[in-house]
Amino acid sequence: MRTLVLVMVLGLILRLVNLNQSFWLDEASQAQQSVLPIQQIWSGRAGDFHPPLFYILANYWLQLGHSEVWARLLPVGISLVGIWLMTPLAESLLPGKKVRIGNWSLRIGHCASFLLAVNPFHIYYSQEFRMYSLLCTLGIWAMLLFVRSSRWLWVPLVLMLYTHYAAWLLLPTMVGYALVFDRAKLKLSIGHWVLSIVLYTPWLPQFFRQLNSGVNIDQYLPGWRDLLTLGPVTAIPLVLFKLVGGWINFVSRIAYGVYAGFVLGLVGMDIMLAKTQRALLLSWLFIPLLAAIALSFVVPLTQPFRLIFILPALILIFVQAMRRFPRLILLLAVYIGITGMVMYATRPRLQREQWRQTISYLQTQATFDSAIVVKFSDKFAPFYWYSENLSVVGAVPTYPAKELEVKPILATSLASVHTVYLLDYLSALTDPNGVVDRSLENLGFAKLDTSNFEGVGFIHHYAKL
Repeated sequence: MRTLVLVMVLGLILRLVNLNQSFWLDEASQAQQSVLPIQQIWSGRAGDFHPPLFYILANYWLQLGHSEVWARLLPVGISLVGIWLMTPLAESLLPGKKVRIGNWSLRIGHCASFLLAVNPFHIYYSQEFRMYSLLCTLGIWAMLLFVRSSRWLWVPLVLMLYTHYAAWLLLPTMVGYALVFDRAKLKLSIGHWVLSIVLYTPWLPQFFRQLNSGVNIDQYLPGWRDLLTLGPVTAIPLVLFKLVGGWINFVSRIAYGVYAGFVLGLVGMDIMLAKTQRALLLSWLFIPLLAAIALSFVVPLTQPFRLIFILPALILIFVQAMRRFPRLILLLAVYIGITGMVMYATRPRLQREQWRQTISYLQTQATFDSAIVVKFSDKFAPFYWYSENLSVVGAVPTYPAKELEVKPILATSLASVHTVYLLDYLSALTDPNGVVDRSLENLGFAKLDTSNFEGVGFIHHYAKL
């Protein structure tokens, strides 16, 4: 127990580093919608493609505080529960197994919890004020009860379904594994999934409303699907690399390729070394991933964070490899963890969008004869969270921007304005041809200078000639 406590303390410390980052777009949207009345959270989010559980939890959490640190302590706490659950899961799958390093003999469960605690991908999403930490923890709990053939399996399954739609991918995992490798669990799998679906029926009307929005997103915002979906050929290596290495990048493409090859090589070696419960772990790892690739032609599902509930399978594969080559695998796993954490902690471009800094800058520049213009139909969610009363002109009512629509909006909104601050955020999708920029110039505005904020991008300062 003492070892597990130390592991959890380490996990907490690592998750507190850089916790005070600005909310990025999705976190601000999450916060904005989480403070709505519960009834509106349930039935008033047709354009938001997520179930309500994390929003409801966040609603009560935000009643106690509104800072970024306080908000993110919710997913941090949930992630620590996941780290703790890795110990009983590993020891249920691999009973009596230990990892021996010299004179040390470590319980297999403590090793699994340690590897999850230092995993840079898990750290990143433990800090994000979104539902992904909850999705991972519930996935660990569900697989623990599945392994133990528990009659309470339906509980985490229902909670997962109410957390994220990717949870449906656990259905073919459990049923497929039971059908091929362990018929004794087939009745358990089907029975608990049927019960979970029955308990999910109150949400189905909202699900179909949100599904319609998600399927038709290309009509609303062309190109958005491409940003949310990995290609079917690159999805498997990229998801595996990100799950192990975290959100890491190198200026040099050659260095990035070499490092990615190293990480994927280690993953491949560990998969070959993992012999115990191999069928279950590989089913858990690859069935959801392959199902997500198939479904991504309809709805975007292949981004790694949506599949975070398969990360524990990778951790358990790494732990088995540690039993064969304890020093080597532990050293390499820790090296990958340190590399990912250091790069994330020290490089702003790998961190979240600097909306707090952006809006603070715009507030200092705002005067009675100035205007803030965005290439969108409305001001972005961070404006509502950080400065709801800050006036912003949404210059692009439909996408991509059309001059016949944009110019009248700007002419009316900027009639008495002498200074404009134009945000380039999302312009590659909403205004790829620079219609807003040209319209400003046609209205007599000239660009003076440009500021840059990580993640948010360029803010162009215009003044009327």
